[in-house]
Amino acid sequence: MVAYLLIGAAWQIPFYSAVVTGLEQSGTPTGNVALPAIDAPLAVSVSAAILLLLGLQWLTIVTIRTFVGGHTQEIPSEYYTRNIVPVVLNSLVGGLIYAVLMLVGSVLFVIPGIIAYVAFIFTLVYVAVEDKNFIAGFRNSWQLTRGHWLRLFGLLLVVVAGIGLISGVLTAMTSLVVGAIAGEGIGILLSGVVGLPFSLLILATLAEAFTQLRESKKEMVTS
Repeated sequence: MVAYLLIGAAWQIPFYSAVVTGLEQSGTPTGNVALPAIDAPLAVSVSAAILLLLGLQWLTIVTIRTFVGGHTQEIPSEYYTRNIVPVVLNSLVGGLIYAVLMLVGSVLFVIPGIIAYVAFIFTLVYVAVEDKNFIAGFRNSWQLTRGHWLRLFGLLLVVVAGIGLISGVLTAMTSLVVGAIAGEGIGILLSGVVGLPFSLLILATLAEAFTQLRESKKEMVTS
């Protein structure tokens, strides 16, 4: 968790630096832009942001494997390395496609967006835990969630909305309080860090729901 927080905090700096540098190069005034940025070439900032994002995704994979595996004392060493390159790449591509499906479904019709959100919610879990490619992850998630969409939607609505509300309040308070004391840039940086532990809670919830559904499906098959 400490590594997750550190990388999550560090990622913001090159990301915001790239944003500010990009604005400056486009001729947009940035004098009033209060972001935690450093003066660095755009290529350096973008490269650093990508590398740290890959590191954050890697830790997300390890976290999901640990939660689903039920390990509470230590993390098996294989979770850090097993097929990690294709797994990380497939998780990124699958996550991007998942986001596009939800966006398109929500813009055109609300119901398809909700169905896409619930039906493919375990794509990343399948990629992380069973080393699936993202296509197999989508297919397996659809099969696992089929018949449970309403129950899953209710669970996710309560959990995600609850965690999101608490995270949003704490993030806003951190940004305001720290921003008033140490400056807006530091406030934005720390507010981003405050929200990271809540993303771990969401991952833990997904892992538990995935485990229960998968075990239930196995029992139905064997019976």
